[in-house]
Amino acid sequence: MIKKYIKFIIFLIALISCGSDESAEIIIESPQEELIQDTATTFPDETSTTTTTIIVEECISDNNSTIDFNSVLNIQIFLNKYGFDAGDEDGYLGQQTANAIRSFQAYAGLNPDGDVGQATKRAMNNWTGCEEKATPYVKDDKEETQNTSSESSSTPSTTTTTTTTLPPSHTSNNIEASYGYIPSVLLTTNQIASVFKGVEDLTSICGVPYINNLDSGSVNLYQNGKIQYSKIQNAIYTESTSTAEIVNITSNSFSINLIGNSDLNFKFYFIKPFENNIVELRPSSISTSSGLTTAIFDKTNLDQGYWFFSFAENSSGQIVKSAGLREILISEDLVQTQNSDNEIDTIFFLKNKQNIPKGQNINDSNDINIIYTTNNLYDSRSNTTNEISGGANVITLANENQATVGEVLHIGRELMLVTGRDGSNFTVERGYLGTQNQSHSSGSIVRAIENPSKQSVQSSFAYAVIRSESGIKYQVALGRELSTNILSTSKCPNGLYSFEEITIFSWRPQGSSVAYSSTKLNRNSPIFDKQFLINNSYNYSPPTLLGTSTAGDLINEGPKNTNVSKGEKVIFDFSGLTPGTSTPKFAEIKFTMNPYGSSDKRSKTRSIFFDITDNFVFEIDINQITSSSAISSNTWESGYKYTLASFIVYDEASKTIFKSNQDITYDYTSNKSTHDAYYLDQFIFNIP
Repeated sequence: MIKKYIKFIIFLIALISCGSDESAEIIIESPQEELIQDTATTFPDETSTTTTTIIVEECISDNNSTIDFNSVLNIQIFLNKYGFDAGDEDGYLGQQTANAIRSFQAYAGLNPDGDVGQATKRAMNNWTGCEEKATPYVKDDKEETQNTSSESSSTPSTTTTTTTTLPPSHTSNNIEASYGYIPSVLLTTNQIASVFKGVEDLTSICGVPYINNLDSGSVNLYQNGKIQYSKIQNAIYTESTSTAEIVNITSNSFSINLIGNSDLNFKFYFIKPFENNIVELRPSSISTSSGLTTAIFDKTNLDQGYWFFSFAENSSGQIVKSAGLREILISEDLVQTQNSDNEIDTIFFLKNKQNIPKGQNINDSNDINIIYTTNNLYDSRSNTTNEISGGANVITLANENQATVGEVLHIGRELMLVTGRDGSNFTVERGYLGTQNQSHSSGSIVRAIENPSKQSVQSSFAYAVIRSESGIKYQVALGRELSTNILSTSKCPNGLYSFEEITIFSWRPQGSSVAYSSTKLNRNSPIFDKQFLINNSYNYSPPTLLGTSTAGDLINEGPKNTNVSKGEKVIFDFSGLTPGTSTPKFAEIKFTMNPYGSSDKRSKTRSIFFDITDNFVFEIDINQITSSSAISSNTWESGYKYTLASFIVYDEASKTIFKSNQDITYDYTSNKSTHDAYYLDQFIFNIP
């Protein structure tokens, strides 16, 4: 651990000269000088001089409280500053940066998972540079996710107006980083727009099963998992009768008035410029009076560009939207528009910095790297006029206007970073971002991105659907364009795989609250010509569901045509479930809905998702009963008989559907099977 100290090096010089008694001289050395470790004694002519070195060390505390650690670049600068070696400060989360994050987490006594979550960001913001190594992290099975609301609010006093001054931290919570909803508000209709994501295993190409049977209007973001069922409509979140107004915009701050509700516990969610992730922006102070909440936001250290106010909420499930102005410009005006025809241009599919050709055999002994670019990322330049050898660090292009220092060149299937220029001769870093050094002939197409910044990068994330020859489909989550995605094939069943689909999601442009997406399926494109053979020792077997024990007793339980009222629970016990070779991640219980006590009901089915428990017991809380369509997990529609139709298990490789008619279907093969839990269709509960 690198610490910075003021080094007071005091030289006590006793000058002794032929009977003279001169006073001692004290010299305070500059902090920039090197630390002198040894005591030195010198003897000038006819003079004895004794020099004593006294070292006093005092650590200089740093203030990192205002740094935005949602930025990879800021993380890299921080890590390098304190000796954790994140490598090049390029804004890309590569392997070296991830290892540096783990080193910092271990030093700080945090879980060294390489994920810069809220605890890690908080530790970085509080870091002074004077810390000693903390006690190693020990996982507590009872750990709960920290609730940040206590950090951003205080208990209201009994006075008419209560003001709470908050820490100057700006982005304390990133909704995109947790599972649940990513809601925003449409500028045109003022409707709530949202997409969902879930839990996943990002370490493997085959870590996330692909779900393509979503209801109409749903958006499958780029990860599957425990789907918190959000639609592109007013769902889950409901609109509050309160309204918000953005007021008092100055060069240093702006305010939001919440009219109709006085609550200090409101959280305020925004979309950052050139991003689509919703983050919590914490006010510098918040106050309440009768029917009014006022939050003041400091513009200091906010990213330059147009911030979009999405909504405010106080954990009630109701969101408060702006009744007028929604975009806040920070600093000078920037071009913030998106091209509507953006699509995937190139995918770099690499192993050991070598492009993986069609049909190559790969296994889990090495990581697989995936980098993608879109067709709107580059400017076209003149084609090459000279051949470029695979090992050349200085290349000759058509003219001196071909590239500038800092540009990334895309030639063939290689990326090059321009580090210097002498006329039409350019010094480059070959194989930039781990791409393969290649030879390029005269006439090769040259394209360049001037600055790989948020403004230049068109896509903030993407997903690729990869299909095996046996029919299994997986979703591979990819970060932003020009970022390296490190994956393995450790959980992949053996077989031939190919790219099935690529979907990209752009950042939110000025004047919109939603990100554009584009999916292009072109079988003639080289993107979809990527096939690879996985030959691991991993052989997949699905979970099973037994209906009876060895003694012949029924071992799965559920409600037997039971009437249910508000505030009650419905419990399902699937003790007969036995995992296969892959760990179960979450489960879905699907019901058919038959009218019960009313003939005008139109809903057909309802699903609810659960985390997997050790005993496979799942509880449904009937906290709310409504006469309208219900989506939230604790809100259920009245007037129906809910009959179990299927029990679906999602593991790290696939999904298995146990139907109430004893059939078993899989998403990786057309072959069906059966189970002996014949009584599943008897699990029924009624909400009259």
